[in-house]
Amino acid sequence: MVETIKEKVYFYDTNAVLELQNKIFDQHFYISSVTLEELEKIKTSSKHDETVKYKARKILHLLDEYTDKYDVVMYQNVIGDIINEKLIEITPDSKIVACCSFIQNLIPCDQQLVFCTNDIACKMIANKIFGLHVESICVDDDHYTGYKEISMSEDEMAYFYEHINENIYNLLTGEYLLLSNSNGEIVDKLKWDGEAYQNIKFPNIKSAYFGTIKPYNGDIYQQLALNSFNTNQITMIKGAAGTGKSYLALGYLMWLLEKRKIDKIIMFANPTPTANSAKIGFLPGSQLEKLTDSSVGNMLGSKLGDKFMIEQLVAQNKLSILPMCDIRGYDTTGMNAGIYITEAQNLDISLMKLALQRIGDDSICIIDGDCEAQVDLNQYAGSNNGMKRMSKVFRGQDFYGEVTLQNIYRSKISRIADEM
Repeated sequence: MVETIKEKVYFYDTNAVLELQNKIFDQHFYISSVTLEELEKIKTSSKHDETVKYKARKILHLLDEYTDKYDVVMYQNVIGDIINEKLIEITPDSKIVACCSFIQNLIPCDQQLVFCTNDIACKMIANKIFGLHVESICVDDDHYTGYKEISMSEDEMAYFYEHINENIYNLLTGEYLLLSNSNGEIVDKLKWDGEAYQNIKFPNIKSAYFGTIKPYNGDIYQQLALNSFNTNQITMIKGAAGTGKSYLALGYLMWLLEKRKIDKIIMFANPTPTANSAKIGFLPGSQLEKLTDSSVGNMLGSKLGDKFMIEQLVAQNKLSILPMCDIRGYDTTGMNAGIYITEAQNLDISLMKLALQRIGDDSICIIDGDCEAQVDLNQYAGSNNGMKRMSKVFRGQDFYGEVTLQNIYRSKISRIADEM
């Protein structure tokens, strides 16, 4: 007798929709009203980091947009009775699993209801107690920020400082450690150099173009970024719009230029129209004029004052702006340059590889971008993103640093807009 293969119908747990995002809309699915409540709480919670809160906001927008792609199982008293019959505690996990169990008999006989989660507790409840078919989700769980934040008791902190040459928290070379006390206050900032935890310092930057460059309001993450600029040949700085990526990067490079520690700044740019925006067609003018009229020029103009300043620096051979389409065969060896790769979220692996292969041993490089929220073309997204691949390949090298900025300072409007 041939066994009939049933079509799978998925019921997603909260952690599953957070991780899978738009992938869940490939076919019709079910979620619990409890999951919607949890997502609403997560998006503004002070207990979750910005990445998780962003994912919650993003999936809620997708759920609002594609209402025809799923059904919500409302938690009600009869479902609570099902949980009580199983003699287990009523918790958010058990509520979600019970919602799945509640509709199991409503699924057509040619379909199989599958509870989808990576939460171990939910898996056990769904499979061992409710007898549901359970599957895990496959996601890219790489959330490397360039630092670890560890809370310690007084005894743990005393032990740590007595073993400063031991890599107790398994940091990669060049990775930072932020220590906080039991009250959640950050009390120390260190970096693992491969042999010991070292205290970090950052330079006092005063630029004729930028004025004083310093961490805004003493921002811890901006301190880490400036330290990495000053101690590593290559730094990747990540973060949402308004966190200060380009301000810190360009301000630092201009400071080096003014102090004659580098001879010029070379920007590698891949001007990409903003996702979902209308294209304005052909623009007349030279290559430089086209670049200064792009998002790259807008960023430079806003930081340097105006586009005339950009043209002046280019004329003085202190600044070069090269589109990615023209850098093959280019080599910065012997130039003593500061390489700046901006908006790097819009590079795929091959473009990022090409850019990095241009960098000579006498040059430094800063890469900035937001590969979580500002990728403008699908060809640069996901596993093909150049920033993500570079991070995995370079992290742990003794000349590489990576820092994810957390706080948005651009304006109150900008901070609220990030909730959209």
